[in-house]
Amino acid sequence: MAARTFGNTTRLIGLAAAGFLIVLVAGLFCRVLFGSETFADRDLAAYYHPAKSLVAPLARASQGIPLWNPFFASGQPFAANPEHEIFHPLTALFFLLPFEVAFRLQVLLPLLAGVGSMYLLLRALRRSRLASIFGGMGWGFGGYLLSSTNLLPILFSASILPLSLTFVVRLMRKPRLVHVAALALCVGAQCLAGEPSTLLMTPLFCAAAALRACRARFGPAAVVAGLVLGLAVGSVTLLPGAHHAGKTMRALGLGTSAGEWSMPPVRALDLLLPGVLGHVETGNESLYWGRHLYPRRESPYFFSLYPGLAVTLLAFAAWRYRFRALLPWMVVAGFGFLLSLGEHFALWRILRHLPIVSAIRFPEKYALLFVLPVTLASAYGFDQVILGRHEARRHLARVLVGLIATAILGAAGIALFATHFATDFPWRVAAGDALRVAGVATALLMVIWPGIRWGRLARALIVCAVLALDLVSAGRQVVHTTPIQALTTPPAAFAPLLNRASDDLIFHAAEWHPTMGQVEGVGKPPLPAQWGLAMTLDNDYDLTLLRWTDDGNHAFWKAVREDPSLATPLLKRRGVTAVVQFREGVHWQDGFVVGPAGQGPVEVVFMRDQQPIAFAATQVEVVHGTEGWLAAVRRLQAHVRDTACVDDEHLASFPTPPSPAVVQVRSRTPDGIVLNVEAKGPNPSFVAFNQTWDEGWRLTVDGKPASLLRTDVSLSGFVVPPGRHWVTIKYGDAWISVGAAISIVAALGCLALVLFGRRRR
Repeated sequence: MAARTFGNTTRLIGLAAAGFLIVLVAGLFCRVLFGSETFADRDLAAYYHPAKSLVAPLARASQGIPLWNPFFASGQPFAANPEHEIFHPLTALFFLLPFEVAFRLQVLLPLLAGVGSMYLLLRALRRSRLASIFGGMGWGFGGYLLSSTNLLPILFSASILPLSLTFVVRLMRKPRLVHVAALALCVGAQCLAGEPSTLLMTPLFCAAAALRACRARFGPAAVVAGLVLGLAVGSVTLLPGAHHAGKTMRALGLGTSAGEWSMPPVRALDLLLPGVLGHVETGNESLYWGRHLYPRRESPYFFSLYPGLAVTLLAFAAWRYRFRALLPWMVVAGFGFLLSLGEHFALWRILRHLPIVSAIRFPEKYALLFVLPVTLASAYGFDQVILGRHEARRHLARVLVGLIATAILGAAGIALFATHFATDFPWRVAAGDALRVAGVATALLMVIWPGIRWGRLARALIVCAVLALDLVSAGRQVVHTTPIQALTTPPAAFAPLLNRASDDLIFHAAEWHPTMGQVEGVGKPPLPAQWGLAMTLDNDYDLTLLRWTDDGNHAFWKAVREDPSLATPLLKRRGVTAVVQFREGVHWQDGFVVGPAGQGPVEVVFMRDQQPIAFAATQVEVVHGTEGWLAAVRRLQAHVRDTACVDDEHLASFPTPPSPAVVQVRSRTPDGIVLNVEAKGPNPSFVAFNQTWDEGWRLTVDGKPASLLRTDVSLSGFVVPPGRHWVTIKYGDAWISVGAAISIVAALGCLALVLFGRRRR
């Protein structure tokens, strides 16, 4: 009879957990699941959607790993850039499913993984099933992970972080080879997400998890072995990613961008009161009344940190009743809170000079260090209060009564103030937030009120249900969606480009306009890439463009601002076929730049007589650095269209004039090109290659290796002797090959540990 009762209870808990997940997923994402909308907030629309749309096409065109992306900034490394997560398991969905379905799953699956990973961690910490379900919901659908849905690398890594900690706890209690392999695979998956800040915080969490677990004899050594093996599993992302970062502007320091998005101290209230600083909603900045606290960004990095009112209250109750058990997590949480304050506190100013920490631009990323411990502690509080002590429930009831009274008085005060004083402050929204908190607190109070006799199971399930509804209500203000057509339909001005049969190279001049942030519908880079349009002279969206590409951009604008007549020959030199620019008559209207009546703000202007992707230069200038290039451009004027300016670091001298040559493109792929070159002689000829220079390019002339030279600050070129030649230029990345080899060996090592461990058992 007892066994049957236990089985029925377990079945009821499982059904309830499934019901909670259905409510959360359907309540938050009904428009995505059952409508024609998709995720399109901030970085998702501006960067990840166009970048992810290139993964499968580039892989097919390259017939392998997409190493080079010819659509961004005259070409940039693709697989080596961790922002693209080429080697993450979720990226495989783009090869198996329609793109829009795979793109939505990039957001949905990590949230579900977050629920499961936190559940397993709490079970490993010996929390009850219901407490583990409660904590899993607070983590997987709390404000932190929901806010990370527009920051895919953080979402991928943070969602499975608790799973890594699960195996740390198990190894500290009883080391097993299977768990070493599992820890390695989890850490490896975090590495494949390409998010350094989350990976940097993982050892702190591992230390906190290990300190409270029963330490077996070889537990610490097993944990270290799992972490090291995990780094080896992720080598295919870590090694090329580190090498790539050394070639970008990040290697020279972050400058004024370091410290942006420092979390104001008042945001700690966001754990208790969602929207304490307002709501970030697309097209309605007035609803975020805390934007003055982010002077350089005007909105928070994470839209919300709210894990649910019940989660926060039970976490504080746990820290009162289970202080010693949670002490390591409290230390990590306190350290993380002070670090996430950034420029508002001295700790960031001290630690930001460390080699690894200095690469993190936004201190608010460290909010993970205190949000995760709060969620974890709430499960302890759940067992202590909801399933345990009567006096703990009585104490929490008093706290809820005070919170309800404060919220109601706050809403009344806001309404009274707004009635008597004229203000643009959205007081109805603020008052509604206060009343919503009062409503959630009232529901919790009815569940734990000492005078009401609830059974433990009923009380626990109701608290979980209240949390699920609370997260749905708060989360709808965090996750923003848009109709798929709005994201995938190109601006009307781009129509002439899409109907052309030729390969165009676009210069988006409007992107560099100072009012770009207020201009809508202009398709700024990298958006055009999803429609197959290659760009040049792009703005560096995330400091991941090659350093000399950024130098070339600034040199171009410096030359053009000094002499506007240089713009046309310089663009023709790079092979630009069309320029996206503002129309005449654009003007401000209601805070936005709009075009003339009945027209959009931008137009496409086509160019003639531009150079192809490879051509023979009629003049060669050997220059020293960017300043040397600028001096040559000022001197050459319109002749710059046919000239190759080679850096003296790559070419000491060149016999002038270069002999003419006929250059024919035989074949071209994203990561290579085959040319026939007929150099007339008697002098050598110089062939300019309008792709970004990188050390990964390999040049062969008639099958023999030759040097590819950095030309015109950021482009490429090479010298050929007189005669007919067969030339191949192919891109490769040795770091990806080395990283892949290490990752494969490490993965096989994990498999060997699993097989050997099972055989021993």
